[in-house]
Amino acid sequence: MTANAYAPPPSTKVVIAASPVVRSRLERVLAGHHLTFAQTTADVMSLLSNDRYGMVIISVHLDESQMFALLGDIRARSMYRKVPIVCLLAERGRLSELAVEGLDHAVKAMTANCFLDLHRFPDDDSGNARIRRIVDYLILIDGDLQAISEVHELGRVTERRISQR
Repeated sequence: MTANAYAPPPSTKVVIAASPVVRSRLERVLAGHHLTFAQTTADVMSLLSNDRYGMVIISVHLDESQMFALLGDIRARSMYRKVPIVCLLAERGRLSELAVEGLDHAVKAMTANCFLDLHRFPDDDSGNARIRRIVDYLILIDGDLQAISEVHELGRVTERRISQR
C-alpha cells in the first residue's frame, strides 16, 4: 500500500439523526457502515441507551432544531463523551454564510467533532467521496485514541499492581 492510498476504517455502527430529506444521500455516502436512522431526539437517546455506537450524526433541523440540546445530552453520557459527533446542515433555506459560520463555531464549542454544510459538497462522486473521507477519518482517529487510552490505562493498572507489592 502506498502512503497516499486510502484505507477505510472497519465498519462502524452510526446513529444518524436527520430528516428523510438527507437519508438517501447518507445511505449512499456511508455504505458499508451499520447505519441506524432516528427522526427525534427521544429516538436517538433510546438507541444510545440500548446499544453502543461508534459515531453520531445530527442534522441541524432534527426534531424542530433540537440539535444543540441533543448534542449536550449525548456528551453528558460518560460512554459517549469521546465518540465522534458530526453535526450537519442539509437544508440551508435562507441562512446566510455568517449564520452557517456561527453554527460551525457553536457546534464545535459544544464539543462536536465536525460541522458539515452539505451544500459545500456536490451530490456527485467527488463531493460524496469527500464527505466519506471526513467521516472515516473521524472514526479512525477515535479508534486510535481509544487504543491509546486503553494502553495508558493498562500501564496505570500495571503500575498500581507493582506499587502494591
